[in-house]
Amino acid sequence: MTPAARIAAAIEILTEIGQGNAPADAILADWFRGHRFAGSRDRRAIRDSVYADLRTGAFRRWRVAEAGGDPENVRLRVVAGILDEIPDALASLFSGEGYGPRPLNAEETACAEKMTTLPADAAPDHARANCPIDLYPMFERQWGADAADELAAMNETAPVDLRVNTLVTDRGDARARLSADGYETVSTLFSPHGLRSGIRGNFQQLGAYREGMIEPQDESSQLVAMLVDAAPGQQVIDYCAGAGGKALALAAAAQNAARIVACDSSGARLARLGPRAERLDVQCIETREVPEDGAPDDLTGSADRVRIDAPCSGTGTWRRSPDLRWRTRPGTIEEFSRVQDALLDIAATLVKPEGRIVYAVCSVLAAEGSERVEAFLARTPAFARVPVSGVFGPDLAGRLGLGDDLYLTPHRHGTDGMYAVILEKAS
Repeated sequence: MTPAARIAAAIEILTEIGQGNAPADAILADWFRGHRFAGSRDRRAIRDSVYADLRTGAFRRWRVAEAGGDPENVRLRVVAGILDEIPDALASLFSGEGYGPRPLNAEETACAEKMTTLPADAAPDHARANCPIDLYPMFERQWGADAADELAAMNETAPVDLRVNTLVTDRGDARARLSADGYETVSTLFSPHGLRSGIRGNFQQLGAYREGMIEPQDESSQLVAMLVDAAPGQQVIDYCAGAGGKALALAAAAQNAARIVACDSSGARLARLGPRAERLDVQCIETREVPEDGAPDDLTGSADRVRIDAPCSGTGTWRRSPDLRWRTRPGTIEEFSRVQDALLDIAATLVKPEGRIVYAVCSVLAAEGSERVEAFLARTPAFARVPVSGVFGPDLAGRLGLGDDLYLTPHRHGTDGMYAVILEKAS
């Protein structure tokens, strides 16, 4: 493919991403499957162009808008990127030749010329932080002077984290097996079962993966699974289990000797759990498809532990899914908060006396985390907060710099953003 054709492909893909119908990675994979002529270098260049827009989108939108253009116009945002990187190539890339994008019209040309006169240091805070303008006030209110640093870390590329499957190995042996496959890792800073690498690739080709020694999982999710404190003989309900990544971690923590019920409203998501459990030698998980508005009666009051991985904005995963920031609006947070409240109320019906709820969201926003918990405790006096240091111990809790709850951010901890809390029911 010519450089111009790659730019045209990136514009096509970004346009589809902007429609908000699927994650960026899925749209890219689908485009590559449908365009087999794109070689490895073409795919890499197209992917880089797409992610450049996702990771500098606020700055590009500001430049386009200041120059009198529509900030949601993908062509103009791509032009803004080219003017930053290779301005002399703009005319050749938009010549309409070599399957490239059509030439700029008079309005686009005028916008491009105006963009060249805008100094980068004139960009507002939200643009430098690559945060949508309508979301930035929420982060600024929450973090104050730290907002710029926190958001900058949320715009970096995330590492690759792996959870060691303690049912079949330990961290030292798993790391050695990965090294033998040419895949180098280091131990995670906080999770005792984690390994970290910057190498991406097809994990299914690694012997350690095929042998069930490792499972991809961010360190933040490993820490949330630890908070459940699953033990042999318990009944643990993993509500909103999805494809079961945390349920698999809970099974390992309980040494395959607990009853773990993985619940989700999507049978298709739950169906992906079976093959993963078999590879990891997990034998204590059963799956239950449940309605969105409540749990089956036979689970009421039965659980020692209920883990709620509530649907949320996903702001904590912006490093991995930078397209999420462009699909999120303030109203999105409000919609999720209603779902989160309902899930906490459902979880309260499932826990037996002295049982615990571990509520978690992969969000850094208090509106989806601590504020939801305070509202729940206000309307459900049978529950009380348990400090996470009671499970983690003072050393780990101290190293994490935690208060009563688990609150992780990429800037402070190098993990995905995550909030979690332990809520215990009175006897």
